[in-house]
Amino acid sequence: MVYLSKIAPLASKYGICKIISPVSASVPAGSVLMKELGGIKFTTRVQPLRLSEWSKDDKFAFFMSGRKYTFREFEKMANKEFVRRYSSTACLPSRYMEEEFWHEIAFGKMESVEYACDIDGSAFSSSPNDQLGRSKWNLKRFSRLPNSTLRLLRAAVPGITDPMLYIGMLFSMFAWHVEDHYLYSINYHHCGAAKTWYGIPGSAASDFEKVVREHVYDHEILSGEGENAAFDVLLGKTTIFPPNILLHHHIPVYRAVQKPGEFVVTFPRAYHSGFSHGFNCGEAVNFATGEWFPLGAVASQRYALLKRIPVLPYEELLCKETTLVANEFPMSDHEDITLTGDTHIQSCMKAPFVQLMRFQHRVRWSLVKMGARTHYKADIDATVLCGICKRDCYVAHIMCNCRADAICLCHEEEIRKCSCSCDRIVFVRKDIFELEALSKKFEEEIGILDAVGNQMSQIDGSSVHPYLFDGIDYNAKYFPYCKIQIPTEIHTFTEIDVLGYDLNKPYPTASTITFAHGPHDYSTQSDECTSSNRRTFYSSCPENGTVNAYTLSTPDQAFSSDKLAAQDSDDSDYEVFRVKRRSGIVLEKRCSEDVTTNLTENQVQTQSKDWVCCN
Repeated sequence: MVYLSKIAPLASKYGICKIISPVSASVPAGSVLMKELGGIKFTTRVQPLRLSEWSKDDKFAFFMSGRKYTFREFEKMANKEFVRRYSSTACLPSRYMEEEFWHEIAFGKMESVEYACDIDGSAFSSSPNDQLGRSKWNLKRFSRLPNSTLRLLRAAVPGITDPMLYIGMLFSMFAWHVEDHYLYSINYHHCGAAKTWYGIPGSAASDFEKVVREHVYDHEILSGEGENAAFDVLLGKTTIFPPNILLHHHIPVYRAVQKPGEFVVTFPRAYHSGFSHGFNCGEAVNFATGEWFPLGAVASQRYALLKRIPVLPYEELLCKETTLVANEFPMSDHEDITLTGDTHIQSCMKAPFVQLMRFQHRVRWSLVKMGARTHYKADIDATVLCGICKRDCYVAHIMCNCRADAICLCHEEEIRKCSCSCDRIVFVRKDIFELEALSKKFEEEIGILDAVGNQMSQIDGSSVHPYLFDGIDYNAKYFPYCKIQIPTEIHTFTEIDVLGYDLNKPYPTASTITFAHGPHDYSTQSDECTSSNRRTFYSSCPENGTVNAYTLSTPDQAFSSDKLAAQDSDDSDYEVFRVKRRSGIVLEKRCSEDVTTNLTENQVQTQSKDWVCCN
């Protein structure tokens, strides 16, 4: 984690980063899967090798093959298909395979390929003699390392905290996507043929979504207007199109080729996609550091706008991590107030925390002025989700007679319409005053309030908490963190009365998210989560091609020497894969320097109905 934090300022500019480790596994992945894990079997998914019109009538179901394979059986099938096409199992140049892939996607004869994705398990050996398995780069322990924020989750989440395997064949692909909640991901290539990755810097994510919305998707398939419309469809991880569409609209795209023994890291909000050159086995898991919190806040807000159930409780992670940081780096009341330790990482945590606490206090004060009462939350080992937007409510939530479920503090319109007044209760955490005191302390540090102001002034719709209740005159002046009385005595109107369930009873430890369905159904929701489930450096960029990824030697505390370069990840999960082979395609002679499918402006503007492949 220390090494990744060190390279992040530079590597994140490219969206993806390849790390070439001098440490290799002494126990091959095949031996782990067939011997240590007892020859596990898995079911593959069928991927049609076609492009989509992305219109309402152009849908193609992505389905399970129904066939179960062992690792050896899938390898035999995949190699047989490779030999059928190329008359040999020998590896072919990556540029050639890239041309072959986009040629096949556009107008080839292969109908489909199989891809075994999201397989629970790990191919890192448990043998004490395996050097890689013993290291911190073993993905089985990666998300639980000391500097990983995901260590604070109460339960494991498959594909997020626990790695998953991805076993592919020739032209198995993973569609354009970002990781859940804009998390980091790390993918290790255990064995087999290479993968080609395409990465978009997180800073270009909004522009990427705009191009997809305007030049890839037909308007009729979008669920709404605005920037979130394309994001909602992209979350399905079904969208595949050549990167030159992005280059044509000035979106930076970086390419990497990942080989066995190499890691690929994707950075927060970095869209990526790619494909396999043949049979291979990879493994991936998510992780987060303190630098992730600002983008995690944006992701949480977008999930709420789309009413999507979160995969992890952002608000809880933020509060827990900042509390731990404060305890680890205590500050004297008399010392010069500056950020202690890693200034940038701590600021990334503290600013969103202060913004959250200021917002929560301001709304709770307004609700009390409107007649609401405040009570402490019951002690439960679960996260309450808002009944309206599905946002996690770690600090506070509202209950009233008008609704059967809890809601968060972000719904001014619904609260104004509610006539409950004194029957409305705001439930807050018992440590609310400690959290607010911590927030006040952070505000004294240089730059924190400026960072909060920058977040609140965002005009792209991603500001986490807009100003609410500002237009109401309560005949009282509001001051941040002013006292809001919370009675300690037992009241007859409690969460148990509203929900019909004793919240102090234990919940299954496997659950990470709990939300209220109705007055007598306060149930536990356990999400089936998939992993999203490099540094790349500029060379001279070909006019019609993506920028190549170069390798750079970099010192590492974990290894004697590490090298970085861009790569790709193979961990997308798509329920529906919309693809359709084009008709009337013109194949032009390819130049040796160009490497991706190229489109004219007219073809791009007509929803990519004709595809021109150029070498």
